Amino acid sequence: MIGVCGVAMGSLAGMLKARGYSVTGSDEHVYPPMSDMLGGWGIPVIQGYDPAHVGTPDLVVIGNAVSRGNPEAEHVLNARIPYRSMAQALFEFFLEDREVIAVAGTHGKTTTTALLAHILETAGLSPSYFVGGVPGNTNSNFGLGAGKYFVIEGDEYDSAFFEKVPKFMVYRPSHLVLTSLEFDHADIYRDLDEIMLWFRRLVNIVPSAGRIVRSAKYETLARATERSLAQVARYGAGEGEFAYRFTGFDGDRARITLSTPAGELECDTLLFGDFNFQNIAAAASMALLLGVGADDVRRGISTFLGVRRRQELIYSKGPIRIYEDFAHHPTAIAGVLAMMRERFPVARLHAVYEPRSATSRRNVFQDELPGAFAAADAVYIKSPFKLDGIPESERIDIGRAIAAMHAPNVDCLLYTSDAADE
Repeated sequence: MIGVCGVAMGSLAGMLKARGYSVTGSDEHVYPPMSDMLGGWGIPVIQGYDPAHVGTPDLVVIGNAVSRGNPEAEHVLNARIPYRSMAQALFEFFLEDREVIAVAGTHGKTTTTALLAHILETAGLSPSYFVGGVPGNTNSNFGLGAGKYFVIEGDEYDSAFFEKVPKFMVYRPSHLVLTSLEFDHADIYRDLDEIMLWFRRLVNIVPSAGRIVRSAKYETLARATERSLAQVARYGAGEGEFAYRFTGFDGDRARITLSTPAGELECDTLLFGDFNFQNIAAAASMALLLGVGADDVRRGISTFLGVRRRQELIYSKGPIRIYEDFAHHPTAIAGVLAMMRERFPVARLHAVYEPRSATSRRNVFQDELPGAFAAADAVYIKSPFKLDGIPESERIDIGRAIAAMHAPNVDCLLYTSDAADE
């Protein structure tokens, strides 16, 4: 496996090892937590790329972070060694004989995928799952169950240098959850229309006997599903066939009511905020459409512990609480801060942000970024990660963004330490 320390690649390596295959890998950057996880699974990992590392395997899996010119990839091509993308290998080894439920969208994929898998597990259906985060209930990015369902996070990013299609197309889902659809991944997509085209193509491969649930909040999803031959149901805050409403807090738990075609479902959850209530409604509506009982859905939601780096409480002492979240898109940033402001209305809210994703380091959201922090009292921004890797004309002007943040009387500081990036 070339590029084995990526989250998806490393998880696939663990799955293959669990199935009894002999797995080895290499990567340019070998560091925890993935290096520790691979070591725990007994998978040898070599740091750096060299043709001598490849040997004579039956199959090479090439990660999407690997480009032409990589010494090992060039050796594989020249020696005509069989190779696959991560998505292809995942389908051929694990998905082909399962009923795949893909969760796709700009926001909320990871939490929704993990929660849906947990609900199905709670219902005794023994699902398999593959998710881009670590669920608190299992502490693993993947699980291999004995049941017919495989719940997978349907990433819209491309698969490999030799497979320029979104990963979710390779998974060939039987059922589909669509959480949101906005412009993202500016490094590979020209505009929103290009992304929407791929979502339409994804909808087009869902069987007519399948189920699709989509957020009622996004007009883009209505357009993407308008020609679906599969049944489409909507969920949303007070709208859709599966409408939810927040009814208050009970200690550390939030209470929501989900209206369904079969009646109302009262739930409580450790998660909070509308972003998470949308994810809960998405997972619950798909589970109900698949025939899971209301009591199992309620119990699954109640016992779900969330996902690391998604609204994860990492420190709590006295009046101070520190949460970590993966948000990088302006909509997600604004959503996370709105959730915190709603949950802690009188607290002073500090936001610490590093522009690290391919999109957040570009200027496509130059004007939207300042407003995303409107709910914060203070903002601390790290200088963008490896900005020299972005064409100068496309780089975000972080100084301009900070100047705009001062306008609504938000304290803002740029952190430009020369300390190691990690």
